[in-house]
Amino acid sequence: MIGSALEAAVGMEAYATPGERCGGRAKSSPEDFRVEELISTAGMLKDRTPGYYPVYRVQKRGIDTMHMAKEMSAELKSRVSYGGLKDSKAAASQYLTPTSLRSSTPENIVRGRFSAELVGWLPKPLTRGSVAGNRFEVVLRDCCAEVGQRIEEAFGAARAGRVPNYFGLQRFGSRGAGTHLVGKAMVRGDFEGAVNLILGRVPGGGDLVRKGGGEVALTPGQDVERLVGMAVAKYPGEWTRALRAVPIRLRRLYVQAYQSYIFNRSLSSALLAGEDISAYMKGDNWAEVSGDGLAVSYVKSASSTPEGRATPMVQVAGYAFRDYGSRFDRHVKEVMEAEQVSPPQFFIEEMQEASAEGGFRQAHMAVADEAWKVEGSDAELRFTLARGQYATVLLREVLKPEDPQVSGLA
Repeated sequence: MIGSALEAAVGMEAYATPGERCGGRAKSSPEDFRVEELISTAGMLKDRTPGYYPVYRVQKRGIDTMHMAKEMSAELKSRVSYGGLKDSKAAASQYLTPTSLRSSTPENIVRGRFSAELVGWLPKPLTRGSVAGNRFEVVLRDCCAEVGQRIEEAFGAARAGRVPNYFGLQRFGSRGAGTHLVGKAMVRGDFEGAVNLILGRVPGGGDLVRKGGGEVALTPGQDVERLVGMAVAKYPGEWTRALRAVPIRLRRLYVQAYQSYIFNRSLSSALLAGEDISAYMKGDNWAEVSGDGLAVSYVKSASSTPEGRATPMVQVAGYAFRDYGSRFDRHVKEVMEAEQVSPPQFFIEEMQEASAEGGFRQAHMAVADEAWKVEGSDAELRFTLARGQYATVLLREVLKPEDPQVSGLA
C-alpha cells in the first residue's frame, strides 16, 4: 500500500501489515496519548546525599520537552539533563536532573503546563542511556469497523520483528517535515541555506519581514526564528553566527534529523528490495537482545557470529560510517550518494559542536506488554516500546493515514 506524501518526504515508504486504510484519530486530547518514561533506578537514593544529583519526575501537557527543560533550568538555577524528548501533544511523564551539584532543590515545582516532584538522588545526571523504555496508553477515536483486526495485525507484526523501526514524524519538527532539510544544509556547509530554511516562511504562508532595530515579524511561540532573525539583522552575512543563536541541543537535532531521514530512506529501500529485517543474517552487524526484547547490547562486528539471541542493526549515517559489507550498508551508501553527501561531511568544520558521528539502530521495532480493546468506534491500546522508538510508527500500521497530521500522528 502507498503511504502518505508526508511520510514519504521523511523516508517512511513501507508497511509491515497488509490492511487497508482504517481512518481514526490519535491525540484528540493529551489524555488520549499518555506516555510514561521508564528509567533505571539502580543507584538512586531516597534521601539527600553529598555528591548526588536531585531527580525530578515531571508531568507535562501541551509543552515540548525542550521548552519544559528551559523553564526547569531557570527554576533549578542549573542546566538540566534528561533522557528523551516527549511529544508536546501528549500527557507525558519523564525524568530530569540538574547538571550542577549547586542547583536549587525544591521539593515541588508547579507551572502552567507542567509540574515536577523531587523523587530521589543519583550519583550522576540522567542521560539517554538511563531510559529503559516508554509505556504508552493510547486511545484512537472514530476508527473503521475493522480496527480490532488492524491492531492485532500491527501487534503481530511487531512481535514477529517485521515493523520497521523508523524515526517518526515528530523527529522532523511540528510545523511540517523540515528540520532534516536544515540539517542537510548544515552538513553540506550551506549555512546561508540553513538560515533561510529556518526563517523562510511563517505558518500560513507569509514571508518574514525584517524590521528596524533587529526585530522580525513572527507569530507568538517562534522563539528560535526570532533569535535567528535578530542575529541576521545584527550581523548581516555572518551565517554561522546566526545559526549559533539556535540553542546547541536544537542545532544538533537538525543534523540528527537529517541522519534520521537517511536512515528511514535506507530502511525503506531495504524493505522494498525484499530484505527480511526480523532476524540476523550472516554478515549483519548485530546486537544481543535482552529477555524482554526491549534492550540490546553493544553492536557486534559483522564478521562475528552470534551465540545467543541476536537482532540486525543498521548503520546511522555520520562521519564514522564505514562499509562493513552488510546487506544494509549498501542501501545506506546508495541513499547518501543520491543525497550527494559523504560521511566526512558530517564532521562540520565550521560548527564542530553540531557534528554527528553516526552509530547503529535496530532494524525492527520491539514491543512488549501489549493489550487492546475496542468500544464502538474507539480503540484503546497499551504497550511498551524500547528507548528511542516511536509509538506513532506502530500506530501508522493500524491507521494507514492518508494525512498523518489530521490523524494525529505528526
